[in-house]
Amino acid sequence: MLWLPLVIGLGLALTVFQADFREETPSWAVLLALGFVATILLALIPQISTAFQGLVRIAQEASVSSLYLSPVLKTIGVAYITSFGVQISQEAGEEAIAAVMELAGKLVIILIALPLMQTILNTLFAILGY
Repeated sequence: MLWLPLVIGLGLALTVFQADFREETPSWAVLLALGFVATILLALIPQISTAFQGLVRIAQEASVSSLYLSPVLKTIGVAYITSFGVQISQEAGEEAIAAVMELAGKLVIILIALPLMQTILNTLFAILGY
């Protein structure tokens, strides 16, 4: 947890720096922001792995099938990845590209959820006798 103040501090410092840098060379400002995001994400991989293992352990202790856990974890991953891409595109002023990325992310989430929704509906129909 001690890494959070460091990330926030670096992010705020970069934000202040970016305010002037963006006016002078906007393309380099976007690349600098992208580099910051990539660096922080790579540094957070061990924490992401720990969180993932914790969720899997909780699901196993609660006897939750991977049929239910897998779509949830995939959806969280897609949401985060999509959010990062959309924010970087918006930062670059590319609203149309950001909107298409957001639409693609939502579509992937629906596709991930389809098997789970089918299982829930089948269970519901079995309970109701259909």
